[in-house]
Amino acid sequence: MQKIILITGAVTSGKTTFLSSLAGRLSSGWAVDGFLAKAPERIHCSAQFASGYVLCRLGKEETYPWATPRENNNGYFFDPDTQYFLDHPFARQVAGNGPDILLLDELGKLELKGAGLEKVLQAAIQAGISMLVCTVKKRCFNDIVEKYNLQAALEIDLDIMDSRHAIEKIIRYINVMGS
Repeated sequence: MQKIILITGAVTSGKTTFLSSLAGRLSSGWAVDGFLAKAPERIHCSAQFASGYVLCRLGKEETYPWATPRENNNGYFFDPDTQYFLDHPFARQVAGNGPDILLLDELGKLELKGAGLEKVLQAAIQAGISMLVCTVKKRCFNDIVEKYNLQAALEIDLDIMDSRHAIEKIIRYINVMGS
């Protein structure tokens, strides 16, 4: 049975840091893959507009350029080569012989528009990847749940639950669902 976990929280609530910690906890004994969206120059705990994002592939030493701010902080420009990699080679890999656990960081408006990590997410859901863990922008959470039919997913809100209790809840969920 496929296990899906959705993690949300406000901007700078620690979703990416949490996902990175969770990946470390799950990596022993499981094939883990996925991406963290990192803003290298954002001041920690600041809602300032990030100077850009890179996608860091979990378990590999691969970093992909992802988002660069448009002029006047009017949204982001997304790297077409990275988008191609996500949509084609990586999505095919997930659909064909994917990992046990796939982690995807920062689902939001881009996926709702049919871009970003959408094809990877759809491939993971359709392939029945054993465990799919995604962070979701809070303002897009309900729309993401509805669009991808994720009502049965375990929801973790980092604005309500601290990281330690969230990790414990996820490990219990994995153990219960795995038995």
